[in-house]
Amino acid sequence: MSVSDDGGGGSDEKSADGWRAEEAVAGNRRALEALRELVAYPFLYAHESRLLGLKVMCSRLLPPSDSVIVCYTFGLIIQLAFFSGPEGCCSTAPLAPESPYSVHKAHVGEGEKFLREAFSEAYAQASQGKPAVIFIDELDAICPRRSDRRENESRIVGQLLTLMDGNKKSSKMLPHIVVVASTNRVDAIDPALRRAGRFDSEVDVAVPTVEERLQILKLYAKNLHLDEKVDLQTVAAFCNGYVGADLEALCREAAKLAYHRMLNISEGDKVLKLHMEDWESARSMVGPSITRGVTKEISTVSWDDIGGLKDLKKELQKAVEWPIKHAAAFSRLGIPPVRGVLLHGPPGCSKTTLAKAAAHASQASFFSLSGADLYSKYVGEGEALLRRTFQKARLASPSIIFFDEADAIAPKRTGPGGNSSGNATVGERLLSTLLTEMDGLELATGIIVLGATNRPNAIDAALLRPGRFDKVLYVPPPDVEGRYEILRIHTRKMKLGEDVDLWKIAECTELFTGADLEGLCREAGMAALREDISASSICNTHFQAARSSLNPSLTKAVVDEYSKAAINDPSSRKH
Repeated sequence: MSVSDDGGGGSDEKSADGWRAEEAVAGNRRALEALRELVAYPFLYAHESRLLGLKVMCSRLLPPSDSVIVCYTFGLIIQLAFFSGPEGCCSTAPLAPESPYSVHKAHVGEGEKFLREAFSEAYAQASQGKPAVIFIDELDAICPRRSDRRENESRIVGQLLTLMDGNKKSSKMLPHIVVVASTNRVDAIDPALRRAGRFDSEVDVAVPTVEERLQILKLYAKNLHLDEKVDLQTVAAFCNGYVGADLEALCREAAKLAYHRMLNISEGDKVLKLHMEDWESARSMVGPSITRGVTKEISTVSWDDIGGLKDLKKELQKAVEWPIKHAAAFSRLGIPPVRGVLLHGPPGCSKTTLAKAAAHASQASFFSLSGADLYSKYVGEGEALLRRTFQKARLASPSIIFFDEADAIAPKRTGPGGNSSGNATVGERLLSTLLTEMDGLELATGIIVLGATNRPNAIDAALLRPGRFDKVLYVPPPDVEGRYEILRIHTRKMKLGEDVDLWKIAECTELFTGADLEGLCREAGMAALREDISASSICNTHFQAARSSLNPSLTKAVVDEYSKAAINDPSSRKH
């Protein structure tokens, strides 16, 4: 018997010798081994444990207080039939699954009665000489933190506590009963359940590694007809942050794309095979569920999509891309990777685009936050979102956390005494949380924090020390060569007349930012349409008309001020 939940890379196929979850669950080997030791071993090796003097309960002495809470934060399929052993021991352990939908009843007392009956049934099964397992799904919904406003939930929590304590003080020999629960919100569970003697152990089921993702893909793709050029190892490498349910959806989407392609070919060539391009297209449709809610959809920006800034791009590659792609080399030489990079400069100079390109080049999970996301009318909500983002980034590593307009998230503090009211402002609370989370990255691997700001002097100095933002890089307006490359990028899909000279246009657009040049190209196209709606190309006169109607967003004085700040700022460690 087994209970499964979507998201762990599992299958419900039955092997010749009964349910075999060892064959049906791919990845998460550490969690499976921990469950095996906590649930199966005390029953299977009770005699050996007594001989060694280990304090583990034998098959008849294991009370329901020896339980395990399984934190399947990102969805492990719970297959309790993974117990290995002779027929009649643990391989067919009776299982009583409970869910919040069956416990929460309309009338007072019915939920508590349901729990009592479930435990009674487990005792009846175990009294016949077989172990019994009570599996509680979504424990946080059944037993949240108690409060006076939720009397019904408080009664259910109290009932479960009583049942789990059982006859602990009785001398009666108790059957082998184990309570297993799952949740993805462990902090929402009532603390009384998490103390020793109730849920003694907590097993964290993390996001699959690349090797585990490969195992899960092989499991789900075993019945698919793959082209000989399909490399599942490559697919797994590009699926950073995907959990089992995501990989199952990826396989399903790739198969659908292959099917639709088959419908468009001739009858004689209709062989349903999945090609590598099907997997690539499916990956653009099925993203990692772990990043939903705290990320923004980003386009696949590459380094080639950014004109100029060659030296700066090299610095970002070394600081961001190398530690992720060549982590083994850094570890071999004992080089600590850069923890944070702050990009500052005038607005419109591709700071955000550089961060996106770095994330795309390193194939890292990308988490993007701005001041608008973190400032809330509810006290503590912004700090909670910040903590959740760092937590998900750790689980989905390698990952990049990008803070746009970092000066709004980490403003300078008012001084030792705080503000006039003596209470910390929202910005100060966010800064304190950010400092704590960035310090915690010393124990994490594959996580880099990127920040972008137009006002580097408005950021608190505590954030700019080594170990937090290790590199502070100035992003200047593009020079003439950079402007020429930007113009080429923004006109590559336009049909230009033979008289258009992009280099001359670049020379006469001094102080234009990348955003200004994009607007210039758009305005030139609109000028061509205004002249003739059936125009087939954009001529030099259209660019001249656009140039005369547009002014640069920067002035020489503003650029000099930014350059001076980059040189004089003692926290700036320029490349």
